[in-house]
Amino acid sequence: MKHKIYALLIAFAAIFTSCNSADIDDQQFDILQPVTSSETETPKQPVQPVSEVRLGYSSGDSLNPYKMTTQINRELVPLLYDSLTRPDKTYRPQNQLAAEVLVEGTLCTVKFRHDVQFSDGTLLTGADIVYSLQTAAASETNWKMTLQNVASSSVNADGDVEIQLYQPDADFAALLSFPIIKNGTKDMDYPTGISKFYVGGAWLNGLNLTVNPLYYGAKGNVKKITLVNMPDPDTQQFSLKSGEIDLIYSDLSSSENTAMSASTVPVTLNRLVYIGINGGRGLLQKAEFRKALSTALNRDELVSKAYVTRALGSLYPFNPDFYRLEKIEPSALRNLTAADALLDDLGLTQTDQHGFRMLNQTPITLTLLVNSDNACRNAAASLITEQLAQIGIRVEVSAQSFSQYEKSIASGSYDLYLGEVRLMDNMDFSMLISGGSLGYSTPYSQEVADLYKLYKETGSGIESLCTALYNQSPFIPIVFRQGMIAFNREFQAEIVATEQDIFYNIMEW
Repeated sequence: MKHKIYALLIAFAAIFTSCNSADIDDQQFDILQPVTSSETETPKQPVQPVSEVRLGYSSGDSLNPYKMTTQINRELVPLLYDSLTRPDKTYRPQNQLAAEVLVEGTLCTVKFRHDVQFSDGTLLTGADIVYSLQTAAASETNWKMTLQNVASSSVNADGDVEIQLYQPDADFAALLSFPIIKNGTKDMDYPTGISKFYVGGAWLNGLNLTVNPLYYGAKGNVKKITLVNMPDPDTQQFSLKSGEIDLIYSDLSSSENTAMSASTVPVTLNRLVYIGINGGRGLLQKAEFRKALSTALNRDELVSKAYVTRALGSLYPFNPDFYRLEKIEPSALRNLTAADALLDDLGLTQTDQHGFRMLNQTPITLTLLVNSDNACRNAAASLITEQLAQIGIRVEVSAQSFSQYEKSIASGSYDLYLGEVRLMDNMDFSMLISGGSLGYSTPYSQEVADLYKLYKETGSGIESLCTALYNQSPFIPIVFRQGMIAFNREFQAEIVATEQDIFYNIMEW
């Protein structure tokens, strides 16, 4: 994973184009609140088991996981295809078809379950796993991007699957989430999988998914899933309101599904919003100055105002829910006193009549580049300008069209820029550091490079790495965005969802 995986940005979208609605920052969410009474309390009624779920899908798109192109169909993949592992809500890989995953240097050995059957009754083999991995790596999907560190795969003499990596990756097990399909079925409309459900037949306006009686896992209450054709996102929203379907998911990258009368559940996304830094310009060459900028940011305000509480503030480029951060506070409160002290120590004590710090008799002014098409980041840029003014740093926002924004960053024509990137489930952020595909003019730090190399190879030393990242601030993490599931108030399931599997606990509904 030390290699530069530059394509894995916002899911199936262009770089930095997420959250592009002009009014998304004004959205309001109607969150279901418990009803309380000052009179006699009514005993809480037990949640009734869910036996049937109605979901949207696109009939014009494939349900083959390696051929589908629509997000709405991609959301159905975990219902139809199990994988070797899947990340839980803390991004810790949980075994599904894998019994054990061993990663030693550049060799990953997968010991898999030999007692599981495909929906056609045949047993899973190592050849099926290698076939699925090679199919995923050759597909035009997100899995292709996550498997770019794979050099080769084979079945060893013990029947286990060996995956040879280009670079050591202690967290590679988190990337084994590609769908497992039966050898030779990749070109079928419905490749044979090992699944909770399978396509049982068609009806007038969609398909029915039926419980797989051969499934190796726990049996749930849901016996049938009805898929209803949804031509577009607006149809989804209307169908939810009318009760034709039970729930919809949105990553909140645009305005659809964001303002509706329904209950919602947040879904943590691995999408980092950050400030990129041109380390070749003036005071931005100094780590203390960059650290002062990070220290002065009020991430809580950015979450509540720019992202309408649909984000998690983070001081580090690790998702705040990441299990390796158990001993680290990922979001520190702003500290204006400490930020002022860092700037004072640099000799920046002189100010003009407006309170802006001066260098060589001139107010220090930074230009913050932002994509004008992205309302969330435009709102964040305005707040960042206000926040940094409180430590005497003047920031001017330059809002540019996406094409011009890309050109300006690529040519280094910026002091700061506000961007967003989707990280993989192994938390690889190598594309953002100097030399990475999104490193651009990022200042280089040998300390960060050495600690990052150690962390990626061993999974240890995250505390030291986070400290170095904060002290050096080669780029400045701000927030990780969230998505949401919206569902009818009559739908009683207690939903637990992840970005990779919005039906994470469907067997418990």
